[in-house]
Amino acid sequence: MTPEILLAFALVAIYLLDSAHFLMIGEAVASTRRGSLARLSFGSSFELGGRRPYLPNPLTPFWPELRVEWGVAGETTVRPAQAALEMTRHLRAVRTIGWIATSNAVLIVLVAPVALAIGAEWLFVASATMCFVCAGAAGVFVFIRRRDLGLTAPESCAAVVVALVCLPCSANLARAVSIRRRWILAAADFPRLGFDAAQVPAIQLDVRDALDRARRFLGEDSAEYRALTEQLRVLAEPYERN
Repeated sequence: MTPEILLAFALVAIYLLDSAHFLMIGEAVASTRRGSLARLSFGSSFELGGRRPYLPNPLTPFWPELRVEWGVAGETTVRPAQAALEMTRHLRAVRTIGWIATSNAVLIVLVAPVALAIGAEWLFVASATMCFVCAGAAGVFVFIRRRDLGLTAPESCAAVVVALVCLPCSANLARAVSIRRRWILAAADFPRLGFDAAQVPAIQLDVRDALDRARRFLGEDSAEYRALTEQLRVLAEPYERN
């Protein structure tokens, strides 16, 4: 296998690895569609170093994922209506960045590997150069909209530097600036974030399963165990009323 083919595979592999999330207990990822929340996932069923991997759809870098986390006993949480409003504003702020990141994905994850495979050096150089320029343009939007994205100046600069140094990572820039932000809620409020009504029953079941798994690592006399048990009780109420 030639170095060009290895580089082509490396570009795709780096993009996929960079888009993956590794979730701790209590963390979940909300996938989005057209500016609204679509699904909630606690990651894969197997764990790597105590974390559950989650790989988003590699074909939709323009729809970034949002991270939510349930609050443990005594931790400050936000109301679901407030979190849903902030998420909507965040998705509006990141929209332009997402489309620029998508153009980068086409250039560096599709065009560049094909150029390497067919030996078109000029096409590879052109696609990499255009990707770098687009990454810089997206970085400008990240810095300008950092407050709406919930980022500090150092955080926004760090995300931009990574995108400029690692061109396959620039295709995930919208995801990167979105996943840095997190919303802490009561676990029972996860289904109330504004998901499609058809998805709510499945999300409730997923949250209950995640709470059950988390309780296995806690002592029954601990405050955290009692807090998770209370969230399970709240989640069960809609089923009891039905």
